[in-house]
Amino acid sequence: MEWTTWPDDWADKKSGRDCVLCTFVREEDPAWGLRIYTGQVANGYLSVRGQIPGYCWVIWRDGHVCEPTEVAPADAQRFFEDLMAVGRAVEGLLAPAKMNYSVLGNSVPHLHGHVVPRPHRDPAPGGPIPWAHLDDGRQPVAEVERMAARLRSCFPAREP
Repeated sequence: MEWTTWPDDWADKKSGRDCVLCTFVREEDPAWGLRIYTGQVANGYLSVRGQIPGYCWVIWRDGHVCEPTEVAPADAQRFFEDLMAVGRAVEGLLAPAKMNYSVLGNSVPHLHGHVVPRPHRDPAPGGPIPWAHLDDGRQPVAEVERMAARLRSCFPAREP
C-alpha cells in the first residue's frame, strides 16, 4: 500500500473553513437528514441517504470542533451521552443484530458520530459496513419521515 499525505487544505478544513457540518447544523438540509434529537451539546439527524434504515449522525453544534479532546472533559462526556441517547433510540426502535458507533472526521473534520444499526439481513455481517451502503442512494422520503417521527417520540420533551 502506498502512503500519501493529507490534502493541502487539511489545516483549513480542521480550522473550520467552509465546514459543511457547521453549515448543516445552522441550516439543516432535509435532503441529507432530518433532526430527530436536540441534545446537550449535539443534535441527532436521521440520514435520508444510503441504504441502511436508521443510520444517524450526531453532530457537535456549538461551533467548530474537530476532536473530542478539544472540548472540556464534561462537554466530551455530554457529546457521548448525546451519541448514546440516539443509539438507544435507534436500537429500541429497530432491534438490529448489532449497533456500530464511529467518531471519524477523516473527510469532514467536525466532531460528529455515526450511529449505524446493523440489520439482521446485512451487507457485511461480522465486518465493517461498506461506505457505499451509508452514502449512496436515497431512502423513500415518506419512510424516512415516519421513522424520524417514531425516533423523536423516543426522547423526552426538552425545555426550550
